[in-house]
Amino acid sequence: MSIDRIGLAIIGGGPAGLAPLLAAHRHGRLATILNEGVSIIERSDAIGEGSIGHWCINSDSTGFTFADCLAGPPGSELAALRDHHLTKEFLEIGEGTVPLRRAAQFLALVGRGMNDLIAASPKGLILTGSKAVSTRRTAGGWLTLVRDVETGQERTVDSRNVVLATGAWQPKERLRGEIVAGVNLVEHYGAKVVQSGDVLSFAGFRATIARLSKLGRPPRIAIIGGSTSAASVANVLLNHMPGIAFGPGGVTILHRRELRIFYPNVAAALADGYLEFGPDDICPVSGRVFRLAGFRLDSRELIMRARGIGGRPPESRLHLHRLGIDDAASRALLDSADLVIAALGYRPRALPIFDEAGNPVRLMADTSPKARLVDDHCRVMDESGRPLPDLFAIGLAAGFVPHGKLGGEPSFRGQANGLWLWQNDVGGLIVDAILSPDDPDVPFVPPTALKSASVAAWTGAELNAAQEFEA
Repeated sequence: MSIDRIGLAIIGGGPAGLAPLLAAHRHGRLATILNEGVSIIERSDAIGEGSIGHWCINSDSTGFTFADCLAGPPGSELAALRDHHLTKEFLEIGEGTVPLRRAAQFLALVGRGMNDLIAASPKGLILTGSKAVSTRRTAGGWLTLVRDVETGQERTVDSRNVVLATGAWQPKERLRGEIVAGVNLVEHYGAKVVQSGDVLSFAGFRATIARLSKLGRPPRIAIIGGSTSAASVANVLLNHMPGIAFGPGGVTILHRRELRIFYPNVAAALADGYLEFGPDDICPVSGRVFRLAGFRLDSRELIMRARGIGGRPPESRLHLHRLGIDDAASRALLDSADLVIAALGYRPRALPIFDEAGNPVRLMADTSPKARLVDDHCRVMDESGRPLPDLFAIGLAAGFVPHGKLGGEPSFRGQANGLWLWQNDVGGLIVDAILSPDDPDVPFVPPTALKSASVAAWTGAELNAAQEFEA
């Protein structure tokens, strides 16, 4: 069964999938997108939340950041949600952190609002409880095969554009090839090795508590990685694990790169005596220090305490160890650990892609463990780096890095992920490409240029802080 051609099919209705629609809403363009026809394909029974509520940690986005997704013109489609008690709660949290379980409730609220708008639009279609099986290029768009998860019934969605918001994962195959301190991690440490996602889920967290409780002594944990995931694991182990007492150096983060600290500006960094940055580490648009690479909120506080930055009380239970200097010392830490947690990042969970002749298309993301899924315009690339027409991707591990007018420090290397980023810069690029298909290089107006108008549109002044760049 097919439907009339629509403008946009979004595969994945979680926070990343809704982000382009929220970017359009912010700039008064949502009605245009909806009039062209929008379909969202989502495995769960509702859009908005995704899997964010499955994690037992706090967000590295602030309360302001979450609430800011509702900013937009006066009387815009989602304006009524600005008065909801959840929105007011997040505004009161302000620059503080938010438990992901609570954030999921807010995003579910936004999802219900967006669901109603799409369902009421002339060609809107919400396919929950459905899995996108594949998508195939046609002469003027894409045919996406969709299967009902419960009944197995199939249908196709015919759209000019497709956005993949299919999430990310930690493939075991990648872990099996990981070399740390000169040894294969899995081969050498076997059952001691788990991935960060297996610890940070609620079920995994409970299993980790049970495992460590059996030791009958203070455990020793080695976390491999220098990202937010690594610091989040350390924070939840040290501060949110009832009944488990860690001794001095009980948790070690083994990292390859320097651990950078985010600061809102140079003056704030200097006031803390933090001098580990140069001109290339400052975002030229926002003036923030390590805007993309720096730790934020809970992770930031923990790393700063471990390093003794800014006069903070020391955290003796956390030890930081630089890999690549003394392999023997690194292996000794791993040898003595009761649990080795790999926080080595995520890979995009893409979708089988076929060309017009029905031949499978190998993607750039499939060529190496660190290859990007998208180019600088959020377009999905084939294995040669060529963008596939009218096929975009967004979300964790897609590989987009802000550049040019979008800001970000020139020294940044790696993946840039964040809800605000998706709902603004990245989502805005995709919206521009969809609405201006003949000009893929159409410039996206950075949010700073719209800051005053966006705040004025939301009757209160509470969102001033939220209009600043958030990675």
